[in-house]
Amino acid sequence: MNILIISPAIYPCVIGGVEVFNYNFSKELAKRGNSVYILTTCRYDWISQKIFQVKLSRKILLHPTFSICFHIFLKLIEFRKKIDVIHVPYTSNSPLAYPILLAKKLFNVPRYVILIHGGGMYSWKPKVIHRLFFRYADSVVSVSEIIKREYEKRCRRRIEVIPPLLPFRESKNSRKKLRVKYGFGSQDTVLLFLGTLKEIKGCDILLEAFFSLGREYIEKSNLKLVYVGDGPMKPTLVKRAVDKSFDKYVKFFGSIPYEVIPDIYKLADIYVIPSLFEGTPIGLLEALFNGLPVIGTDTNGINNIICNERSGSLFKKGDIEDLKEKIKNLVENKELRILLGENGKKDYFENYNFNDAVSEHIKLYRKIMDVSIA
Repeated sequence: MNILIISPAIYPCVIGGVEVFNYNFSKELAKRGNSVYILTTCRYDWISQKIFQVKLSRKILLHPTFSICFHIFLKLIEFRKKIDVIHVPYTSNSPLAYPILLAKKLFNVPRYVILIHGGGMYSWKPKVIHRLFFRYADSVVSVSEIIKREYEKRCRRRIEVIPPLLPFRESKNSRKKLRVKYGFGSQDTVLLFLGTLKEIKGCDILLEAFFSLGREYIEKSNLKLVYVGDGPMKPTLVKRAVDKSFDKYVKFFGSIPYEVIPDIYKLADIYVIPSLFEGTPIGLLEALFNGLPVIGTDTNGINNIICNERSGSLFKKGDIEDLKEKIKNLVENKELRILLGENGKKDYFENYNFNDAVSEHIKLYRKIMDVSIA
């Protein structure tokens, strides 16, 4: 098949859940013999001969988003006779709806499949554009059941569920050496947050819960809190840690290459995901894959993956005091950490498989192609 993936931002130029997924998904599709075209602004040289990068420009016209959408529209027209299926990643109110819908109606571009990631599920604005975008899609896929239910109400059509999996791997480096490399002692208990530093991810809730543990408890327990990722809230979080004189206990690693992420999971002791909402969080799944005990918000996208007190520990959404108590419980109970980690890892391997997920996408593409031909 000839598959066009629209991903204006993609790894390694941008490190984010959707961007990393599109990168790995593209490589696996090409590995299986498909010709993959990627519409992107990223200036990355792909190694695979089956992947063809179609670069977009940000430099003309008015607003950068408008410029990118205009270029996507032109490329869709240019490639419409080469492509069998268009893969469209979608988050709330994605501007990708405009060029694709326009090209579909004016130039009858090929079949397109929408894959809905997270994005908060905000109300459609304008409603008519996004409703039409979903109506004319040949198939719609969601990364989670909660997103499926919401969007089935909106567009009144059946939606498939395929989790956004990656080919996770475990670090081959020793935990002792990794601790030394990143400046942690052998007795430190490392709490890990990994994701974009923005409000919906609850990264400020975690920081306040960490503060509420108190300096004496943090020092006695040798606690460290590590943030991996960048985002609009980072300056505020850093300033807050400095103002509270907690910066020796809170580390901000920023964005790091995805290939290094397994090392971060290996050096950590507890993974914390305090999000207000999630689709199917890749970071959480990778933590389970690596056998880390998890503390997560009792909210959609997390509580359907974590079974409270069996494969993780859930706290009330936005409740700083409850999160503090859940952290203390795991810090002080190593046997519980081991049990949660083992159960979480077992659950991951029983319920998730990257190769199977990619096969589901390919099966869906072939199905809509067969329908179109018939």
